[in-house]
Amino acid sequence: MRNFSIYIHIPFCEVKCGYCDFFSVARGYEDFDLQKQYVDELIREIETRSEPYQGKKIHTLFFGGGTPSLLESKLLEKIIQTLSKYFMWSSETEFTMEANPKTVSLEKLKIIRSLGVNRLSMGVQSFEDRFLKVLGRIHSGDEAKKTIADAYQAGFEKVNFDMIMALPGQTFEDRKKDLETALSFHPQHLSAYHLTIEAGTAFEKIYGKSVGAIHELPLPSEDVGVQCLTWTRDRLRAAGLPPYEISNFAKPGFECRHNQNYWEYGEYLGCGAGAASFLKMNQLDASSKKTFAVRQTNHRDLKKYISGDWLGFSEEITHKMGMGEYCMLALRTREGVNTQTFEALFGQEFYQTYEKYLKKYQDQHFLIKNGHHFTLTEQGILYADTIVSDFI
Repeated sequence: MRNFSIYIHIPFCEVKCGYCDFFSVARGYEDFDLQKQYVDELIREIETRSEPYQGKKIHTLFFGGGTPSLLESKLLEKIIQTLSKYFMWSSETEFTMEANPKTVSLEKLKIIRSLGVNRLSMGVQSFEDRFLKVLGRIHSGDEAKKTIADAYQAGFEKVNFDMIMALPGQTFEDRKKDLETALSFHPQHLSAYHLTIEAGTAFEKIYGKSVGAIHELPLPSEDVGVQCLTWTRDRLRAAGLPPYEISNFAKPGFECRHNQNYWEYGEYLGCGAGAASFLKMNQLDASSKKTFAVRQTNHRDLKKYISGDWLGFSEEITHKMGMGEYCMLALRTREGVNTQTFEALFGQEFYQTYEKYLKKYQDQHFLIKNGHHFTLTEQGILYADTIVSDFI
């Protein structure tokens, strides 16, 4: 089994941030106190669903959330011990955990590192207190800086910062200052996301689909957003962190292998409330040739999950759907669509399948062909959502 990854979802958070659409349960709600019961059921799910893959060496392991670093150390250890019974990995396997400043002390970070976690993904978002307040973050800029220093002191060599741009009230100069602060810590990896107003979030109620205001702070104009994006890409490239995906930048060799597996349309098993899995039919030993893969998503309901009712949604991915999804993911990356990989996966010639769109976007200089790869140009990246929608 090639590039098989495992994702573990830990849904507990101190607060629910206004922009976040991931499944989470905030402190103060009854469900927040069900952490032990949740871990007990999570372990049962791992034991049940791991059977077809027992003994397989996993490519990457990722604990996301929510805020996994909030979970008691003994509960984290229990989950990891269970995984080690059914799957193989080594110190070379990328093992990532998400953590938020103010939820981890130096001591807790040392414990997490001792459990085998070798990559930390830190939800910094901004170093400016006024923007952190707007986002609903509980930490300050100074606390973020301290947590970064603590992470290195705890022995983490791979540390990622999540940053968000185009924040309410943020100017281009604000963005530049924020990113320069991040670069002063010499990160090996940095994720720089453009603020997106997601359905069902608190921000959607405030902004809807149009520019609005929060605390009298307007969302930046589209022109400022584009300016922030293009400058960020150029600045990080100059700092030795070239983009390997539209929103992700890393020193060579420090790319997030777990996310790369997603973008390469690899397989993964997701356990926990709200977690998703993607398994190809040849691995499921299915007879149908019309179905390429199956995507399963667990219930986004803690009590339902704890009761043993895990699966919320299952979808068969046809070959046609798979082709579109593969292109959508691959076009976000530095390598773009590998035509040989496409043809090996789907048994169709790439150029013939998408000739109309390939010609259209090459003529507009949004897409370029490099050997067996079709990649977005810097100009094309600005229109990535529109372009990939045609391939889907």
